[in-house]
Amino acid sequence: MQLTNEPTIMGIDASLTSTGVAITTFEQKIVILHTIKTNADTPIHKRIHFVYMELEKIIDENYVRLILCENNYTGGSKEVNWVIGIIFLIAANKGIEIKTYAPASIKKAITGNGRASKKEIKPAIHKIYGELRTNEHVRDALAIIHCYFAKEEGEEKYI
Repeated sequence: MQLTNEPTIMGIDASLTSTGVAITTFEQKIVILHTIKTNADTPIHKRIHFVYMELEKIIDENYVRLILCENNYTGGSKEVNWVIGIIFLIAANKGIEIKTYAPASIKKAITGNGRASKKEIKPAIHKIYGELRTNEHVRDALAIIHCYFAKEEGEEKYI
């Protein structure tokens, strides 16, 4: 079941424990904010499969045409890199374009400071998207989307 007929952008804050997902239209209207959570007591292969299935379902339901994530290849944990691997696999299987951004680029797009702390991200996201009742993983996913618009669409929204 497709929830929107309008092409969307998906930002993903990859994690094996708590993956943050944000989807917006290309006009920056928020479509969904969601967290995919797994239990640390569950075997890793089942957790990876669960994240895979949830991401695929969300992508199918929301007409996703672009996926964005942090390029965490060497700095992240192996579990984060496994999740990034499944994101690339889903994108390849569905013919969806994927773009990645360095953490410093994302922070700079949101706060104006590439070395911003997690504490600085929250008020910056709220300033851009309004007060949101969500967690830091979803805010990070929204930050990645904002980075796309700031860098790729030429919008100078640096605060």
